[in-house]
Amino acid sequence: MEKASTSSVQTSLISREVAHLAFVKVKQDDWLNVRQQEQLRRALMSLGELLGWAVTSANSDDPIADVSKSTKKMMTNGARAIKRSLANDMAIKKAEITELKKVARSARKLSDNPKTVYPLEITYHRSARDSVQSMFTKTENIEVNNAEETLTCAEAIERQLDHWTTLRDIMIAELKLEQKQLGVMTKNLSQDVKSMHPLLGEVVATLS
Repeated sequence: MEKASTSSVQTSLISREVAHLAFVKVKQDDWLNVRQQEQLRRALMSLGELLGWAVTSANSDDPIADVSKSTKKMMTNGARAIKRSLANDMAIKKAEITELKKVARSARKLSDNPKTVYPLEITYHRSARDSVQSMFTKTENIEVNNAEETLTCAEAIERQLDHWTTLRDIMIAELKLEQKQLGVMTKNLSQDVKSMHPLLGEVVATLS
């Protein structure tokens, strides 16, 4: 039972990887670079080993058709997992400013409370932009040692709220675009799998 469960988890992970690469292909205007093509080949090889494509090939009049059907099913499952992940990211991102305001309020209350025990750590998550203008979510862990530092932390969060809201809105727009691109990928799965036929043929030949 444990072995079967492990195999199922591996299949789910690889299915998601193959779906993710198809998703990346859409985001990159319908192409994959050399490294990504190799990742796809390796992922399909692993998927073929787990799903027994060698046996499928040996017992089929049309191995590529059967393997393609299997690949599409796995990619569909992977696409669903990506869809859930994007939806979760969107929900968290939409709640981000509300959560930051809660952290600031909580920090103010702690600074006013003479019974607060120090040092303590204040943790919050905010939208940020890196040196190459890519957006990401940054986790801040601020250690404070007294009421004054705690109040300063609360005030710093409050001062940055407008800026962080702007960055948050950019990230929400990016997530919406990714959801749209995922929809395009899901809609075109049959065509995408068909374009993989030469690669699937190589994988089946290697496994057989």
